Amino acid sequence: MENLIGAFVFLIVGGGFLYAGYYIRNSNLRIETNGIKTKAEIVDFIKERSEDIDGYSSVYHFPIVRFTDINGIETTQKLNSSSDPKRINQLIDIIYLKKGNQYEIMMNSEFWKNYFPMIFIIGGVLSSGIGMVWLIIKI
Repeated sequence: MENLIGAFVFLIVGGGFLYAGYYIRNSNLRIETNGIKTKAEIVDFIKERSEDIDGYSSVYHFPIVRFTDINGIETTQKLNSSSDPKRINQLIDIIYLKKGNQYEIMMNSEFWKNYFPMIFIIGGVLSSGIGMVWLIIKI
Protein backbone atom coordinates (compact mmCIF):
# COMPACT_ATOMS: atom_id res chain seq x y z
CA MET A 1 0.00 0.00 0.00
CA GLU A 2 2.81 2.46 0.81
CA ASN A 3 4.10 2.01 -2.76
CA LEU A 4 0.80 3.43 -4.00
CA ILE A 5 0.87 6.61 -1.89
CA GLY A 6 3.04 8.42 -4.46
CA ALA A 7 0.62 7.45 -7.25
CA PHE A 8 -2.32 8.80 -5.30
CA VAL A 9 -0.45 12.03 -4.52
CA PHE A 10 0.21 12.54 -8.25
CA LEU A 11 -3.44 11.83 -9.03
CA ILE A 12 -4.70 14.28 -6.38
CA VAL A 13 -2.23 17.02 -7.39
CA GLY A 14 -3.09 16.43 -11.06
CA GLY A 15 -6.79 16.70 -10.28
CA GLY A 16 -6.18 19.95 -8.41
CA PHE A 17 -4.25 21.43 -11.32
CA LEU A 18 -6.93 20.33 -13.79
CA TYR A 19 -9.66 21.88 -11.63
CA ALA A 20 -7.70 25.15 -11.28
CA GLY A 21 -6.95 25.30 -15.00
CA TYR A 22 -10.55 24.75 -16.06
CA TYR A 23 -11.84 27.14 -13.38
CA ILE A 24 -9.49 29.92 -14.56
CA ARG A 25 -10.29 29.17 -18.22
CA ASN A 26 -14.05 29.31 -17.63
CA SER A 27 -13.77 32.46 -15.53
CA ASN A 28 -11.66 34.15 -18.23
CA LEU A 29 -14.12 33.06 -20.93
CA ARG A 30 -17.05 34.46 -18.90
CA ILE A 31 -15.28 37.80 -18.41
CA GLU A 32 -14.22 37.95 -22.07
CA THR A 33 -17.72 37.08 -23.33
CA ASN A 34 -19.71 39.38 -21.01
CA GLY A 35 -17.14 42.01 -20.06
CA ILE A 36 -16.22 45.38 -21.44
CA LYS A 37 -12.84 46.08 -23.03
CA THR A 38 -11.03 49.25 -22.06
CA LYS A 39 -7.62 50.64 -21.19
CA ALA A 40 -6.34 51.02 -17.66
CA GLU A 41 -3.34 52.85 -16.30
CA ILE A 42 -1.01 51.07 -13.88
CA VAL A 43 -0.78 53.61 -11.05
CA ASP A 44 1.06 51.55 -8.43
CA PHE A 45 2.09 48.07 -7.34
CA ILE A 46 1.49 46.06 -4.21
CA LYS A 47 4.49 43.94 -3.31
CA GLU A 48 3.60 40.62 -1.68
CA ARG A 49 5.98 37.98 -0.41
CA SER A 50 5.00 34.33 -0.57
CA GLU A 51 6.86 31.57 1.23
CA ASP A 52 6.63 27.91 0.26
CA ILE A 53 6.69 24.90 2.55
CA ASP A 54 10.50 24.62 2.30
CA GLY A 55 11.00 28.21 3.42
CA TYR A 56 11.85 29.65 0.02
CA SER A 57 10.22 32.98 -0.58
CA SER A 58 9.21 34.79 -3.74
CA VAL A 59 8.14 38.37 -4.24
CA TYR A 60 5.21 39.17 -6.51
CA HIS A 61 4.16 42.60 -7.76
CA PHE A 62 0.43 43.07 -8.26
CA PRO A 63 -0.53 46.13 -10.30
CA ILE A 64 -3.02 48.71 -9.08
CA VAL A 65 -4.92 49.97 -12.11
CA ARG A 66 -7.18 52.95 -12.66
CA PHE A 67 -9.83 53.03 -15.35
CA THR A 68 -13.16 54.63 -16.12
CA ASP A 69 -16.04 52.21 -16.60
CA ILE A 70 -18.81 52.49 -19.19
CA ASN A 71 -20.91 54.55 -16.75
CA GLY A 72 -18.13 57.13 -16.28
CA ILE A 73 -17.15 55.86 -12.81
CA GLU A 74 -13.41 56.06 -12.20
CA THR A 75 -12.21 52.95 -10.41
CA THR A 76 -8.90 51.94 -8.87
CA GLN A 77 -8.38 48.25 -8.13
CA LYS A 78 -5.65 45.66 -7.59
CA LEU A 79 -5.29 43.01 -10.27
CA ASN A 80 -4.87 39.37 -9.28
CA SER A 81 -2.09 38.81 -11.81
CA SER A 82 1.53 39.62 -11.08
CA SER A 83 3.36 41.96 -13.45
CA ASP A 84 6.66 43.75 -14.00
CA PRO A 85 6.84 46.67 -11.54
CA LYS A 86 8.67 48.77 -14.16
CA ARG A 87 5.38 49.14 -16.04
CA ILE A 88 4.10 51.89 -13.73
CA ASN A 89 2.19 54.69 -15.51
CA GLN A 90 1.72 52.48 -18.58
CA LEU A 91 -1.61 51.80 -20.23
CA ILE A 92 -2.71 48.17 -20.48
CA ASP A 93 -5.69 46.51 -22.14
CA ILE A 94 -8.18 45.02 -19.71
CA ILE A 95 -11.61 43.43 -19.77
CA TYR A 96 -13.83 44.09 -16.77
CA LEU A 97 -17.10 42.66 -15.60
CA LYS A 98 -19.02 44.56 -12.94
CA LYS A 99 -20.65 42.46 -10.22
CA GLY A 100 -22.48 44.67 -7.75
CA ASN A 101 -19.95 47.24 -6.58
CA GLN A 102 -16.96 45.03 -7.45
CA TYR A 103 -15.16 44.47 -10.72
CA GLU A 104 -13.67 41.27 -12.04
CA ILE A 105 -10.74 42.39 -14.14
CA MET A 106 -8.61 40.41 -16.53
CA MET A 107 -5.64 41.62 -18.54
CA ASN A 108 -6.65 41.45 -22.18
CA SER A 109 -3.61 39.52 -23.39
CA GLU A 110 -3.20 36.18 -25.09
CA PHE A 111 -1.07 34.91 -22.18
CA TRP A 112 -3.62 35.60 -19.42
CA LYS A 113 -6.64 34.54 -21.48
CA ASN A 114 -5.29 31.32 -22.97
CA TYR A 115 -1.77 30.28 -21.99
CA PHE A 116 -2.00 30.78 -18.22
CA PRO A 117 -4.93 28.36 -17.75
CA MET A 118 -3.31 25.92 -20.20
CA ILE A 119 -0.20 25.75 -18.00
CA PHE A 120 -2.40 24.39 -15.19
CA ILE A 121 -4.30 22.03 -17.48
CA ILE A 122 -1.11 20.60 -19.01
CA GLY A 123 0.45 20.25 -15.55
CA GLY A 124 -2.70 18.45 -14.38
CA VAL A 125 -2.69 16.07 -17.34
CA LEU A 126 1.00 15.28 -16.87
CA SER A 127 0.71 14.79 -13.12
CA SER A 128 -2.43 12.66 -13.44
CA GLY A 129 -0.80 10.66 -16.21
CA ILE A 130 2.23 9.93 -14.04
CA GLY A 131 -0.09 8.87 -11.22
CA MET A 132 -2.09 6.59 -13.53
CA VAL A 133 1.02 4.95 -15.01
CA TRP A 134 2.50 4.49 -11.52
CA LEU A 135 -0.76 2.96 -10.31
CA ILE A 136 -1.00 0.59 -13.29
CA ILE A 137 2.62 -0.54 -12.89
CA LYS A 138 2.21 -1.25 -9.16
CA ILE A 139 -1.10 -3.13 -9.48
